[in-house]
Amino acid sequence: MFGNMVKQIYNGTIKELMELFSQKLESLAIHQFNWLHQAEQFRYLKQNITECEAVLHVDFSENYACKLSTEVQAFHFGGSRQQATIHTAVLYTVHGTKSYATLSDSLRHDERAVWAHLEPILGELRETFPQITTLHIQSDGPVTQYRNKNNFYLLSTVPFLSGFTKVTWNFSEKSHGKGAPDGIGGAIKREADRFVQRGGELQAPQQLYEMLNTRLGSSITHYWVNRESIEKYDELIPDNLEAVKGTFKIHQVWSSQPSQITHRTVSCFCRKTERSPCPCYKPVTVDLRVKRTVCNTENPPSSPPQQPREQENLDLCGKFVIVIYDEKPYVGQVLEDVGEEVQVNCMLQSGDKNLFVWPQTVDLIFYYRKDVHAVISEPEPATSRFSKLTLQDWVKFRNTSA
Repeated sequence: MFGNMVKQIYNGTIKELMELFSQKLESLAIHQFNWLHQAEQFRYLKQNITECEAVLHVDFSENYACKLSTEVQAFHFGGSRQQATIHTAVLYTVHGTKSYATLSDSLRHDERAVWAHLEPILGELRETFPQITTLHIQSDGPVTQYRNKNNFYLLSTVPFLSGFTKVTWNFSEKSHGKGAPDGIGGAIKREADRFVQRGGELQAPQQLYEMLNTRLGSSITHYWVNRESIEKYDELIPDNLEAVKGTFKIHQVWSSQPSQITHRTVSCFCRKTERSPCPCYKPVTVDLRVKRTVCNTENPPSSPPQQPREQENLDLCGKFVIVIYDEKPYVGQVLEDVGEEVQVNCMLQSGDKNLFVWPQTVDLIFYYRKDVHAVISEPEPATSRFSKLTLQDWVKFRNTSA
């Protein structure tokens, strides 16, 4: 139990004051450097975007409290007022800038909700610009939303399911996270307040979303995120995921291989066009793959048949493969290699054609290593949505189907 706060006066010498100031000066200098460096790197990144890159600046806006044009006292002061979660984003590409706002009646602001809010934006990005395979995300650094081990894991898995091959997440320095997304949140709330002042009714978050979608001339694209979209990401986080050492000091996370990240204290983009990060500022690589051991003394699983010699000792993580399920071949990407089993995210085939597409709902399944028929090259873009196998890999797939 805390007592009352009281003002106290401390007396000391000038020397003692200077010693205390010197102790605080180091942390202040680090803060000042991080602030200026991150701002400089963000500016450089946006001014030097290539055809295959996109920068996404994201932030949660303060929840909007739904309003009515006329309210009884019990509603105005009571707990019946619903709130809408607003997640804002600004997308930068060589083709220009676009603003987004995703709304939800779920009040969750954790990392699983973050990726549910990002999902429709990334889906539109990949469909509109399939040549973009590198994603740079910029945000502030609250540990309850963006800067935590769960978000690092989702960062190193979810984008690869959408076709991205490299992704970075860059955090601004503490107390210096204001940016363009904050203006989107303010614009939405002003529009909502004007609507209510003119006699409109916004009693639920869904009504706010529908009102915003009917406004003509708005430059903001709106998406609705339901609770089910958020809950499905709960199943993607391993229960025994280990913490990343030094999380509070991290300002950049880089991933070009599923379930593996490289982090450092500040951002650097001197080699942003390369697949691997530069050695600046002592980057540290962390493998987030969870090693699972299944023990069942009552009914131990039978040993699977021996797999082909060329795949016996090969680390399949991140590689594209042809797997067999119910005597049918499927094309997919291995997200986790845990010895005798591999976790694969499979693509959907369009009929009998050499056309494959990632499903809208992520479906992760573990297969025995023996069910991996072949390791293939990454499918090539065929249309804005579909990909195709190389001629050699297509022959392998067809032979497996026969």
